[in-house]
Amino acid sequence: MDVRMIRLFLFAVILGVVTGCGKENTESAKSGKPGTPVLVESIVAVGGLSGGGEEEVLAVPEGAVFHQGVLSGVYVVDDEGRLTVRWVRTGRAVDGSLVILGGLDAGERVLGRYNRSLREGVTVKQQVSETKEIQSNE
Repeated sequence: MDVRMIRLFLFAVILGVVTGCGKENTESAKSGKPGTPVLVESIVAVGGLSGGGEEEVLAVPEGAVFHQGVLSGVYVVDDEGRLTVRWVRTGRAVDGSLVILGGLDAGERVLGRYNRSLREGVTVKQQVSETKEIQSNE
């Protein structure tokens, strides 16, 4: 192959990759009606961990991070409860959390546990668990 053919092939491949990105189905998963919030186990705020000294680092639960090839991502939950994929740079694991080196800010809310059936654009709501107190007359 000559150089022109190789360049044309690479251009076609890159164009195919770029135009195919971000076209995920945004309908509610696990929901009978579009727009109905999907109940999720937890939504957590991006918090700080003590970095061994006075330095505080950002961290999220290990289960919140998903991987797509070499990329690591989390679902960020906006003020309306809508999910957005955010690609992050992760560091070491510390007590069930992963250090976030880049891609998130302190206080942002993320899905506490990745769920592969959810998609970007879905509206979520944290499931409220009820505990009932049982009284004994003994």
